[in-house]
Formats: sequence, structure tokens, C-alpha cells
Amino acid sequence: MKNNIYELIQNKEYETAERLLRELYIKNEIDYLQLHQLAFLNIIKLNNIEAIYFLKKSIEKNPNYSNSYSDLGSLYLKDNQIYLAKECFVKSLELNKNLFSSHNNLGLIYKNQREYKLAIKHFLSALKINPRNYLVFYNLAQLFELIEDYDKAKDFYIKTLNLNSSYGNAIVSFYNLLLKTFEWKIIHKYEPKLKNFGVKGFQGGDPLTFLYLEEENHVRKLRAINFFNFNFKREHIKIKTKNNKKLKIGYISNNFISHPVSFLISGVIKKHNREEFEIYGYSINIKKDQITDKISNLFDFYRDISFKSDDEAANIIRLDNLDFIIDLMGYSAGSRMGILSKKVAPTQISYLAYPSTTGSDQIDYLLADKHVIPESEIKNFTEEIINIPGTFMCFDDTTKISEKVSKNNFYNFNKQSFVMVAFHRPQKLNLKTVSCWCELLNAIDHSCLWIRKPNKYAMRNLLEFFELKQIERSKIIFAEREPTYEKHLLRYKFGDLLLDTFNYNGHTTTIESLWSGLPVITLQGKNFPSRVSASILKSIGLEDLIAYSIDEYKQKVIFYSKNPSEIKNIKSKLSKLKKDGKLFNTKTFTKKLENVLKNIKR
Repeated sequence: MKNNIYELIQNKEYETAERLLRELYIKNEIDYLQLHQLAFLNIIKLNNIEAIYFLKKSIEKNPNYSNSYSDLGSLYLKDNQIYLAKECFVKSLELNKNLFSSHNNLGLIYKNQREYKLAIKHFLSALKINPRNYLVFYNLAQLFELIEDYDKAKDFYIKTLNLNSSYGNAIVSFYNLLLKTFEWKIIHKYEPKLKNFGVKGFQGGDPLTFLYLEEENHVRKLRAINFFNFNFKREHIKIKTKNNKKLKIGYISNNFISHPVSFLISGVIKKHNREEFEIYGYSINIKKDQITDKISNLFDFYRDISFKSDDEAANIIRLDNLDFIIDLMGYSAGSRMGILSKKVAPTQISYLAYPSTTGSDQIDYLLADKHVIPESEIKNFTEEIINIPGTFMCFDDTTKISEKVSKNNFYNFNKQSFVMVAFHRPQKLNLKTVSCWCELLNAIDHSCLWIRKPNKYAMRNLLEFFELKQIERSKIIFAEREPTYEKHLLRYKFGDLLLDTFNYNGHTTTIESLWSGLPVITLQGKNFPSRVSASILKSIGLEDLIAYSIDEYKQKVIFYSKNPSEIKNIKSKLSKLKKDGKLFNTKTFTKKLENVLKNIKR
């Protein structure tokens, strides 16, 4: 019988094998190996609850069988039950130190817990067992990228792709690394590989990286649907509409720390009308800082669910009987779509951090405005689009700007210089954008580009590119990181114009710039992330700063460089709007948001 069942599994005759194994189980004639086989057959069917049950039974029959511990750990890890997973992997290695899967999975756990030396140790142990396993090379690439050793990360991505050239996670992650390090010599050769990637079916990678490309919206929709269905499609609970005395709103985020999302949303949380609404916060980040302490106190109820499994987290949220859950993540770094895919509130909404469709059948609405998603593009979103009047972007209008000027590189600008500011993260600095900036530097006398200091690899590559374009080194100034947000905002005041990026605008950067009094020149694109700055500018009556082609973008910058009085007029207008409480008024925005939610509830 044992041999017959083994052969059936080898020949992929799974139904027959499972029937025979269940007969043995009912008769109580099953041994630990057969229980392990029965668990395996349930894993294939994605029936993880049954699989866990049979693995536990296998361990009861033989507490020294290492493979059952290892496979049980893998199932716990998949459900984000990290403590139980770790316990199983450690036990399996005590019984058998040569288990590849346990070493690799422990490496992943330690990587996510920022215990990088232990992670490397286990990944290298896995490689000793299986020296040509591309997944371990990929995990090492991810680890070295996390600790910003980008040369090693690049090396391990290349090794991964040499072993498996079609491994989608590595293809997309390597492209993201090329963006992050501004590898201008090779990135344009790599981009054709990503055309229609993940559109016909899930191929790996995350949808966020593709937002830096210039693509049609229907392509992004198909990719997002495939991504969601492959990674997060699962059974969910139907949740009935609540009859709470006050409407209960939950916000879930990985970014209740020092992060742009917190700087944008904190004022809204504070300004919610407590007579009509009760506000809940759910943190999914194990990291905490001073901003966490501050923002957690703004909620009526705050839950740290970062160490909970998807099921545990979903149950905690459901017990709060929310009317709405607002996901501030989408597929941005650190998201937990697995929680939302189980349905935790009658109405689930995507907002702010992820400017595209999630492709999820469990996210009901996406908060936007008529500028970022024109009516003609609504069909390319799986969510129902709810437009907030004006702009969908929020801000905390109590945000302070430092008045104390540090003796820094921006303090000593030549007064005759025309200072073009570009405080963007390096992924947004595509070749088309930076090439345009180079043309402007060459066209405008006494101009300089004040750019956010990136990682050392991107800095090296940017300087090489500027040199190739015959830009004098003295024209490029790198802005060091400031110790406080208030001091960071102060820097904008020393610029003449903020130059926006093309495919993916500077969303928070645009808000910061305008709040600090610095005008922004933007190029409106055809996708959500490339239309956000235009939305913000239209909402405050500064449509003249929006360009609709690269040539017009350059013309506008050159015009303002020759007409400083026009810049002065715009700065005066921004100052008056701010003084009159009409520049990103948080109370007004929050009221608009609350009206939208009340309309949904009706």
C-alpha cells in the first residue's frame, strides 16, 4: 500500500492517493509518513487548515520527523504566524541540520526582523545544501538591497537570473534596483523586457515598480488583477452593514512612523468630527519611532497588529465593528493585502499611498479626484472611483517650517543663481526626466540643480551622466538629509522652482514645496501617478504651472528663469493662500472626506 500511494503521488494521481490515505486515516492504520503525504496533498489544493492538522498528527506519531516540522513552519510563515513558524524551523534543524527549506525560511524571517547576520548565515547554509538554488541567491540580493549594499545586491540578482532568466520576482526587483541606483547605461536596455509583463498571467514582481514606467492604464489593471488573484485571492467573510451610533473609520498602515504618509494624514485623523465619527488606527509595522507615539495618540483606538497573522489581524479588526476600513498602503512597501482580502469591514477603501488600481475584488472604492482619474479611464480600475472635490491629496495645515537657517550648502547660494529644486527619491529620476533637466541647465545662465542626495551608487551614476551631458560639477548641489521635518521644509524657501518628475510625480514633494512657498512646474501625464501634481496645482488655481509636453515644460522653466517677478508673484499668491487658510486646509478636506463616507453609507 505504501509503495502504491507513493507511486500515485509521483504520477500526480492525487485524488486516488488522497482517497486511499483518508481510508487509512479513518481505520487508524496510518503512519507518520502517510500523514505527511496527506498534508502535502492538501497543500497542493491550497487547503492549508487541513494540511496543518495532518502535519500536527504526523508529529504526534513521530516527534523526531524533521520534515513535518519544516513543512508546518512553511504554512505558518505563509499565514504570517512568525513565532510559530520560527519555532518549527528551529526544531526541524535540531533534528536535521541539512534541511534546505528550514535554512532558507529562517533566513527570510531573520531578514524581515532586521537580524541580518543571522539571515546571511542561514541563506549561506541553504546554499551549501543546494548551491544552484536561484531562490536563495534572490533572497540574498533582497537582503543586501535592504542594507544598501547595492553592489552585492546587483551581483546576487545577476546570479539569480543566470540560474533562472525567467524568474519574475528577480526581473522586477533588479529593475527597481537599477532605478534606485540610476544605472543609466543599462536600464534602457532592460525596460523592453517589462513591456506587458504580468498582463497575460502572474509572472512575479510587484505592481508598484511598474508605476515608474510609462504605460497604458488597462495594462496596469490586468497586471494588478493577476497579482491579486495569485497572491491574495481567498475565501472571505461577508460582513453585514453596522448600525453604530457613530460611523467607525479604521485606517490601516505600515507608515505610522516618520514617513510622508504620516505627515499627510495626521491632520485628517486629528480633525475628524468626533460627534459623528469614531477613529481607529491599525499599525502593521514592527518599527516604532517618535512619530508613532504622536500619531497613535490621535486615534480614538489604536491597535498594533504587526506581529499578528493575517487571520488574527482580520479577527481583531472585525471585533471593532467598523463601517469603513481605509487602506493607506495598496501595494506599497510593507503592505498587508492578505488582511483586507479576508474582508474586515463592510466597506473597504484604498487611499493615498498607492496611485493605481489594486486589482482586488475586496477593495470596494478608491478615493481620487476627477483630475487624476479622468472619466475615460474609470474603466481601468477594479474599484469604484469616488472623487473628492478639488484634490484627493490631504495635508496637515498645522505643519511648522523651521525659521532657524543652518549654515549649509543651501545657505550660501550665489544670489544670481537660478536654483532648480528636485528633492525626489532616485526611482523617479528616469532618463527622460534627467535629460530634460540637463537641457535646462545648459540653456539657463547661472542655473543650478539642487537635488536630494541619493545613495552613493545613484550619486556616482548621476554625476557620470551629468558629465556626459557637459554639465559643470558646480551646477549640481546635493541636499543632505536634515535632522527634522521642519528643517527639511525650510530648504524649499531657498529655491526658485521645483522641477517635477515625469512618469511618477513628486506627490508629497509637491505639497511640501507649495506649503513652503516654492512654485512647482509639472508635466501632466496619462496615468494616475503622473497627474497628481497637476491635480494639486489646479485645486489652488495655479494651472499655468502645468505643462502638457516636455517642450512646454522646458519653455515654462526658461520663461520663469528670465522673469523673476513672475515667480515672486506666485510666491506671494501662495503666501496669501496660506495666510487666509486656503492652502491645503485640513478641516475643509476632512469635511469633504466625511461627506464622501456618509454618502457611501447611505
